[in-house]
Amino acid sequence: MLSMRIGLINPNKKLKDASVHLGLGYLASYSRTQHSDINIELLDTRVAKKKEYSSFLNSQFDLIAITASSQVFEETIEIAQHFKSKSPTLPICLGGSHASTEKEASIIDFPFDYAIIGEGEISFSKLIDHLKGNIKIKEVPGLIYKSDSGIQKNNSPALISDLDEIPFPAFDLFKMNRYPQHRMTTSRGCPFDCVFCNSTSLWTTKWRKRSPQNLVDEIKYLNENHGQKTILFNDDSFNIDKKRVIEFCKSLISEKLGIIWSTSIRVDLINEEMASLMKESGCYNVSIGIESANDKVLQLMNKSITREKIQKGINILREAGIDVYGQFMIGNPGDTLDTIKESVAFVESSNLTGAEFYTALPYKGSQLWDFVQKEANLLTSEPTYTYHNFNPRIIYETQDFPYNDRLEAIQLVSEKGYYYGLSHDHKIQLVDLGRTLAKLIQGILKGKLGNKIYLFLRSVYNRYK
Repeated sequence: MLSMRIGLINPNKKLKDASVHLGLGYLASYSRTQHSDINIELLDTRVAKKKEYSSFLNSQFDLIAITASSQVFEETIEIAQHFKSKSPTLPICLGGSHASTEKEASIIDFPFDYAIIGEGEISFSKLIDHLKGNIKIKEVPGLIYKSDSGIQKNNSPALISDLDEIPFPAFDLFKMNRYPQHRMTTSRGCPFDCVFCNSTSLWTTKWRKRSPQNLVDEIKYLNENHGQKTILFNDDSFNIDKKRVIEFCKSLISEKLGIIWSTSIRVDLINEEMASLMKESGCYNVSIGIESANDKVLQLMNKSITREKIQKGINILREAGIDVYGQFMIGNPGDTLDTIKESVAFVESSNLTGAEFYTALPYKGSQLWDFVQKEANLLTSEPTYTYHNFNPRIIYETQDFPYNDRLEAIQLVSEKGYYYGLSHDHKIQLVDLGRTLAKLIQGILKGKLGNKIYLFLRSVYNRYK
């Protein structure tokens, strides 16, 4: 094999939040540093034009790698089946959060030969080495693969301790002018232990950071080469290290880059100095995972925060001139119809700029998954990757929060315009209503027709009134 041709795919047609897929960008840039004899091409199905999409799917590759969350796994399967129908021996590797949470189950009944679990750069580079014939398959860390004796799983790779050593994402592979904003990741891992979250399956609980200078250098590159003026930092919690945030903001201010940015933060870690510098450096809004305004529910969720601390953080941010959007959940341990009403009342009294309510979905790798298996009534036998298609998304019920109460809770937040549970997107656009309606009809054949149709029509009305 003279030069290996590798195809990277981001299957996200159903997601309307178009942005560079950083995971694939890092995978490509790191692999290039380890292999000078590879040719990498990338398909982002969200922004690709029809001719580009068709050309890519009809090209010949030596390796296909597809990233997938559970939301887009069905599209991922379709793409893999297409390549396997053309070339049955073509190696196809699955990566991303779905592979990391489902592990062996992510490939056993599907057209994938490999899956990479967790942080992917080292593992993918080693897989390339294996396919070149340089190392044995057992030497590829973090790999799950099919063999004659069944599914095999290798040991996890060592984490990359210094994130500054990873090259910037391979932006040359992306159609940068098709993305309205750019995302950056400034850290990996999360030291917190929220019951609903499974991100530690991908990044672990060890928090690792990029340096402020490394971040500023990437922003400069994006600004000078691609005219990017809006940045979204998509860390789980941007402000875990207060000193780093302050140093970063001061660097942005001194560089006078003229960007605006937003991020997600732990609201209990904010203070007046940090908020003021964030605003001065271009921060215009933040999202905070409030989840519930009830202290007992927060405790059961392992949020390590109280309603009082949440309100204090909101006040600090708003006084600094930063918009604050609260994210809430329906259906975590301890939730009832009354606790949801309490959260809605909090939204209206807390000086939040806006709020979004999501239904809690139990995914493998989260404590919520274990809770549902032991203490709740799971209402479906469908695989987890279909959960985002449910309208409304009521996957389980408890004795204290039964199905009908959950419907009423969703109705309540829908009437307030806060509910975004019908799709992954923040807004449903008219072009997608046909597909959404088809999935609704498919889902309601089993009963409870009136409630589901009512909630669907009510949620659409709230979005377009």
